[in-house]
Amino acid sequence: MKISRPIVHLILGLLLLLVLVLFRELGPRAGVKKPAPPGAASAPVSKPVENADPLSAKRLVAVGERVIFGGHVPAFEPNLDLPVGRGQCPACHVILEGQRPTRFPKLIGMTARSGERIQEERYKKTALKYAETGEPKTGIRPHARTAGEYLIESIYCPSCYVVEGFGLQETEDTVSPMPVINRPEVGLSDYEMVAIAAYVQAADARGDLSKVTAKQDWENYFGRKLTAGDVMETKAPSVPSPADLSKVGLAEETPEVIIEKMACFACHTIPTVPIAQVGKIGPVLTLKTAAARRIQSPEYQKALKEGKVRATTPKEYVIESILNPDGFIVPGFDNAMPKNFKEKLTYGALDRLADFLLTLDEESARKNEPPPPPSSKARDED
Repeated sequence: MKISRPIVHLILGLLLLLVLVLFRELGPRAGVKKPAPPGAASAPVSKPVENADPLSAKRLVAVGERVIFGGHVPAFEPNLDLPVGRGQCPACHVILEGQRPTRFPKLIGMTARSGERIQEERYKKTALKYAETGEPKTGIRPHARTAGEYLIESIYCPSCYVVEGFGLQETEDTVSPMPVINRPEVGLSDYEMVAIAAYVQAADARGDLSKVTAKQDWENYFGRKLTAGDVMETKAPSVPSPADLSKVGLAEETPEVIIEKMACFACHTIPTVPIAQVGKIGPVLTLKTAAARRIQSPEYQKALKEGKVRATTPKEYVIESILNPDGFIVPGFDNAMPKNFKEKLTYGALDRLADFLLTLDEESARKNEPPPPPSSKARDED
């Protein structure tokens, strides 16, 4: 059968068009991504993670901010406390300009002052005092040689050197009221401790990460490398059950000893207890009057109807607030209390502690209120 010329031309044209289409789709430009039309949904694209190294200065500073402020933006607002993270730093230290004064030294400008501290005669005497035995609570022998090493040392061992005017009065400024925050009561990891130092250094350097030496400072101070195996961020405020009685409140111990063992002073101000005069994370423990008021409050009554709590007397309320802190949270405070006091207090110790707290009221708080800090320039710089 003879095919007419126009049909042949048509077939050839179609074949040529097919070749052009195939070339366009499968040729060298096929791998180039075509722009999506306006309004079209785009497929998710995997982006490389910036600063994936958890030990980089940028990551350490970010972790430090999270540990200090709990993931909240650390912005100062007049008449309001800063958000408090796992490290509890804002509860005791001035970190931002304009923040209300606290009894602990400022962290603003701490990098420069750290270099001055190790030159002070008092620091040298303290280092000599603990050179053989180490500081009693931590066993650390003070030996900072640089500003960065001093910053690391002060976080790990608050009583290795106490700035004059900031120690417990009865110890003549040789013991700090600051808790040891890498111990179980707070439980920060080495990684988080370094991160706090990194944040302080970055803040003093106005964000210049080249001035962040916390990792090297830690390694120089402790004589080993900080590795990927040390990278750990803690989350829960509770800790495992203690393995020995040195971590358990016992019936034969005084309330003051129990309070120190349980680190209640880290979060609460407790009248008449010298070590517990700066805690701001939890309510002031004037429970002789506060317990009865709390039971009658609409918030507590609501929790009672919901079956979350069941106290009907002040003593029941005090015991319940220790053993079941999730049941009722005092308005204005976060749910930050550890949940493991059932394992850390014997029944006798709990009973003794509750009886003691029920002797404290606003009057005892006024009588034991520490004097306001000196307003001198030298003290303000500390």
